[in-house]
Amino acid sequence: MKKSLVGVFLFLISCSSQIDHRVLGTWKVQSTFYKAIYKIEKQHTKLIGKVLYYNDDTTILKKTNTDKDIFFKNLEYKNEVYVDAISGATKTNSKNLKIKVKHKDTLEVTSYISNKPLVEIWIRK
Repeated sequence: MKKSLVGVFLFLISCSSQIDHRVLGTWKVQSTFYKAIYKIEKQHTKLIGKVLYYNDDTTILKKTNTDKDIFFKNLEYKNEVYVDAISGATKTNSKNLKIKVKHKDTLEVTSYISNKPLVEIWIRK
């Protein structure tokens, strides 16, 4: 009985770490409206995102190596998408963001502006 419980536990750990690794890395946003490069990394038990570069012709953000760089504070995997990220860079508190892994090098990111979905493609850099 103990061996089977240990086996199930190890399987669950390996599955969750496998899921996390699919979104980890540096991502370039494909957008005609702005340029951005983000990094998703694991800090302790949380998945966070950092702004490495952002430029929408009115605001320019560059990596500062401080907490100001944090864009996503806690991504959680639910129903085949990552959700519940809180945006730090735009000073909003939105829990509507969804990140879906389309390919090992492509993410589909849906955010909401005025309750309307904005879908972006992020490519691994």
